Amino acid sequence: MTDELVLNIQTFRDGTNRSLFQSSVCIGDLAVVVTISDLVQRVSRKESARRIGLASGLPARDHRPELDGLRGLALLGVVLFHYFGNGRVSGGIDIFLAISGFLFTGMLLRESVQSGGTIDLWKYFARLVRRIIIPAVIVVLSILAVGLLIQPSTKFPQLFAESRASLLYVENFELINSQLAYGAAGPASSPFQHFWSLSVQGQFYLIWPLVTVVAVYLAKRLRTSAVLVMASLIGVIVIVSFLLAIRIGDYNQDAAYLMTVTRAWEIGFGGVLALFGATVRLPRAWRFFVGWIGLALVVSCGFFIDGAMLFPGPWALWPLVGFALVMVASNPSVESVAGPHSKWSSHGFLSAKPLAWIAQRAYAIYLWHWPLLVFYLEIRSKHELSVSEAVGLLIVALVLAMLMYRFVEKPLKVAQTFGPYSSGSDRKTVNRMLVVTAVLLLTASSVGLTALNRVSEAEKQIGWDFDNYPGALSLYNGEAVPKVDQYLPSTGALRHEKAAFYERNCYQPMGNEPGTDRIQVCEDPNRPENPSATIVLSGGSHAGHWYRAWEVLAEKYNWELLVVNKDACVFQAVSDTQNDMCQSWNANYMEWLLTADVDLVVTPGTRMLTGEPEVIWPGAQDRWEEITATGTHLLLMRGTPRPGGTQVDDCLAGGNTPVECGADSNQIAERNPMELVTLPDKAFYVDLTDYVCPAVLGEEEENCSAVVGNVVVWYDGSHLTNAYVETLTPILEEQLVTEAAWLFE
Repeated sequence: MTDELVLNIQTFRDGTNRSLFQSSVCIGDLAVVVTISDLVQRVSRKESARRIGLASGLPARDHRPELDGLRGLALLGVVLFHYFGNGRVSGGIDIFLAISGFLFTGMLLRESVQSGGTIDLWKYFARLVRRIIIPAVIVVLSILAVGLLIQPSTKFPQLFAESRASLLYVENFELINSQLAYGAAGPASSPFQHFWSLSVQGQFYLIWPLVTVVAVYLAKRLRTSAVLVMASLIGVIVIVSFLLAIRIGDYNQDAAYLMTVTRAWEIGFGGVLALFGATVRLPRAWRFFVGWIGLALVVSCGFFIDGAMLFPGPWALWPLVGFALVMVASNPSVESVAGPHSKWSSHGFLSAKPLAWIAQRAYAIYLWHWPLLVFYLEIRSKHELSVSEAVGLLIVALVLAMLMYRFVEKPLKVAQTFGPYSSGSDRKTVNRMLVVTAVLLLTASSVGLTALNRVSEAEKQIGWDFDNYPGALSLYNGEAVPKVDQYLPSTGALRHEKAAFYERNCYQPMGNEPGTDRIQVCEDPNRPENPSATIVLSGGSHAGHWYRAWEVLAEKYNWELLVVNKDACVFQAVSDTQNDMCQSWNANYMEWLLTADVDLVVTPGTRMLTGEPEVIWPGAQDRWEEITATGTHLLLMRGTPRPGGTQVDDCLAGGNTPVECGADSNQIAERNPMELVTLPDKAFYVDLTDYVCPAVLGEEEENCSAVVGNVVVWYDGSHLTNAYVETLTPILEEQLVTEAAWLFE
């Protein structure tokens, strides 16, 4: 007998009159009859089993009233600490982020598993538009309008930039790039500052659908539970983000507080709780105490921890563990077995109507409370609220939130989804209005920023008129100062008055970020072919702000001018080069100087800080000895006073007098501290203090004038303007001829 394969397919009907296929397979003398419907049923059962495995452990779609209560309680903590706690961090934002992770992880994973691995992005983003973006646009436009009305024109560029960043949910990056650290509200605070946390959430809303789809795809390929894969992916995110929060917080706490990568672990914490929280089933006797312990952690956080200095590092576990304990104690799967929660439990407290009412309006309250606070303090020129003022502002915030909820959020919440899921011209109109508003805001902010920058750049090109704008020369020559229509540089141009080398990005920034201890050299773009001397400015931004004067002299006398600098890093004692980048930079500088061909190092000899006496910085004299020991001459320039918290451009633009906007003259020591110490050989100093802050300002005046000889002295709260430094050049030159004649040979 030979083996023979025969395949015969026939069509027939079963008892229900359905068309079926029957195949006969003959292998030799063995015949097997297989019905295709049987195969389909088997495949269907396998597919069903596979889907059951994929959905194993999927979090249920439960209404969690205690979650609403927690959101309301967290919001109360944020607002009350802003209004009554002088800006202390309550931990409420950390809980908000964890709640977002909790809700969206469960929601997205359920949809993706049930759809076979996809997410309806149109429906998803339409929901975000209704719930989040429309209210945010209204508040952004309101803040922009009020800011343009009440703030000085010098703040307009930043106002436009932050309005755009807030709308695009990148305000946290804008704050970091603008070096605006999170802090208590005050007249100088950004009215958009609170959008940093909304930006972190917005970026999460973009990324999490992708993480979810990848998790389901991998789970299908691995034939395992989507929950396990999703938890694994979130676990990696949590670990990496947590380590970054610790590391970055060590050297740049301001950035760590605002960054998305350092906050992602808090969102992931909520996601893991959504996936596995329901599997933790506490005994009935434990639920009461565990819930209240968690609630106590949530409420107490702001009273015991300075979150602005410690979050989002390990101390952020304080409110997050409290959140987790409350959720575990309120597990609905336990309730079905052990009975309902007591009204005296944490679940009962959080499910109460007052907290639910606040939770419904939490987003609107959060949006409105901060700009109200900042604008009020700015209008009143105050740094904190009285109790009565705080209560009044809180009432106004609640009223605005109620109106927004009633006329914006609630109608959008009950409306059908936009786009292809909508019906009715009213919802299409809202859609169009939203798009038009967003486009107009983005266009207006971009055009406004461009126009403002063009005006400022144009002002920079104006030729200097020393007759009408003598600056320090009016003091040097004792000449009368003519009356002019406006001071120069104008307030709009002051923000461009930083030393020119900053535009070349060849310096090390302030802070403790790894790598900022390396020596970077700003080369001379106008280096002469055979310089008669090489001069280097070093020792912090107060060395750098003299750049324009030295640039003029270098061109005149054929010198090469270098800048080797790290902002906010003066020559000082060196003891911890591993953890302190400034001290490490000091050590590296000395190594560089040994190999560099430098004739003169120029650095501040004294330092003046607002509210503190003028000093020679500890350890500076040791560095002076090391510099001169290399054979290099050392010029110590006496430090200059600082206006401190007063931003001179904003102050002058706000209509204040030059004296009101100037620096406190009490910073200046009665006698130059460098006269009281023995300087190394080859070291000398110059003192231009009397030309920065004239000695006689009037018997009742304690401030150095922010304007001298019709020229603005400072461009911010600390540094001299290029224009004023240029008017100091002849005075510096005269002192150099006396103290360092060798430079001019």
